[in-house]
Amino acid sequence: MPTAYHMVHYRRFDAGKFDLKGETLETLCRSALNTSDSASTSLWERPGDRLFDLGGADNRRVFLNKVADLSSAVFGELCLAQNRDLQALLSMTPSKVQLSNLTTAVVYDLDEREAPTGSQFIRGLAYWMAIGNHLFFVKTHSMSSDLIHQYLDWILKAKTSVAGPDLVFALQAEVDQTQGAGDIGDIRSLRVAGKTAPQMRITPSSDGDGAAQAKEVKTSRSIADRFAQMQQALPIVEAVLGKAKTDSLVDSLGPDEYLAVEASVKVRGRRTEQSKAQMQGIANDLADLDDAKVQIEGKDGRVTDGDAILRTRMPFNLPHEGSNLLEFDNVADQLQEVYSRFVKDRKIPA
Repeated sequence: MPTAYHMVHYRRFDAGKFDLKGETLETLCRSALNTSDSASTSLWERPGDRLFDLGGADNRRVFLNKVADLSSAVFGELCLAQNRDLQALLSMTPSKVQLSNLTTAVVYDLDEREAPTGSQFIRGLAYWMAIGNHLFFVKTHSMSSDLIHQYLDWILKAKTSVAGPDLVFALQAEVDQTQGAGDIGDIRSLRVAGKTAPQMRITPSSDGDGAAQAKEVKTSRSIADRFAQMQQALPIVEAVLGKAKTDSLVDSLGPDEYLAVEASVKVRGRRTEQSKAQMQGIANDLADLDDAKVQIEGKDGRVTDGDAILRTRMPFNLPHEGSNLLEFDNVADQLQEVYSRFVKDRKIPA
């Protein structure tokens, strides 16, 4: 059986001060899917009504395809599609074409085609599981945690009204408590490090000190396109240096150079709830970087090994070699296994 390793992401459902009267993300999802229409047909049986239009000029839509009540969890498959999308195809029949006054070549025909009638190209997938207020998910291609959040917000509120319209909830990434860092409020810095990519450190201090943190820029001999291996980090570079300086710096690199940037940004004075919330937001963003390791510095010192974000890589069965899909039943088993491990290791409460 062919397998592939994917990151299993973890989020904690947080409704803030909103009183859910004992409901959890799991029970809310189950209630939403049990909602019936005027013909007494539940949402489990109405796939067309599980389609969420994201709006915008690109006509992207997210729909809940397979979804199952596992008694102890709700498990589903989210698909990201783009209406009227085109797919590039290479026809392997050679033909001779005149490419210029000097060149006649034999080439394959490169064309674009729409999906067959009644079908849509899938641009991203997410397999997700709600257990209590714990959310586990695996995402591929263009699917993101933000799209998962948008979909859950829509189906719980606008589509089924099992939650009130005034509910504002977060899907919080969590720091691995076994790394010894405490909660987000205790963290003094979050550092992103890729194997061959720019490295970023963001540091809010708990006490005001006059020392300014220097920005250190190093160049080392490497392959020029290594910088592009972690494009997700560029917004952080731009936040520190500005877009114009970032673009200028990248353009100035030689063919055998790349940048490793380390910068510190301090929040002076006593930590506030707002600054702690900002650190949580940054942690959520960093938690989406599958190709990077996030390290932290807490009040008890820096964590030098391991990934500080609570997540783990797991093997998943593929329907066949080279497939972009994962086996639905196997994903359900593996996500439940991750939940059991996290509870056993006291990373999350049962």
